[in-house]
Amino acid sequence: MEPEYDPALMTEPRAGAPAPLWVWLLVVALGAISAYAVYAAMSEHQLYLQGESVRVDLAQQRDRLKANVADLGRQVEQANRSRSDVENALKQSRANTESASAQIGDLQGQVGQMREKTGDLERARSAAEASAKEAVSAKEALEREVTALKGKLAQTQKKLNAALADLTKERQQISPAPVPPPATPKP
Repeated sequence: MEPEYDPALMTEPRAGAPAPLWVWLLVVALGAISAYAVYAAMSEHQLYLQGESVRVDLAQQRDRLKANVADLGRQVEQANRSRSDVENALKQSRANTESASAQIGDLQGQVGQMREKTGDLERARSAAEASAKEAVSAKEALEREVTALKGKLAQTQKKLNAALADLTKERQQISPAPVPPPATPKP
């Protein structure tokens, strides 16, 4: 004898019967939700990767900017040191120029005095030649004195030329435009 089954008690769906509509709708809805969740997750992952690459780029740029700021700081310090060195050199050069100008003024005064003395001696020599009959020894003494003064004048002229050359060199070091030396009268 076979037991009889009550169809109402059967909990298993029949193997041959199709699933109810609500099950299919539930499967389709779950599939759609799963597909949307996968799409949203991939989209979020893509946004995360883009954000991460932007963050890495920004970190690299920040590091580059920090390095550039450090380089600029060193360059500013170096420029400040160079500027102070140039200012000190300029002050020294100005002091040297003023000293050379004073020396040139003194030498020019000496040259003027020597020229006056030379002129006086030349006139005295002319007078001595006119009165050569007076004494040959006085004439020789005057000629030796004139020669000595000319030697001193030549030495003074050499010193003046050397001072002018130094002044010209100093001016060329200070300013890029060449400055001609002041005109010196020829003896």
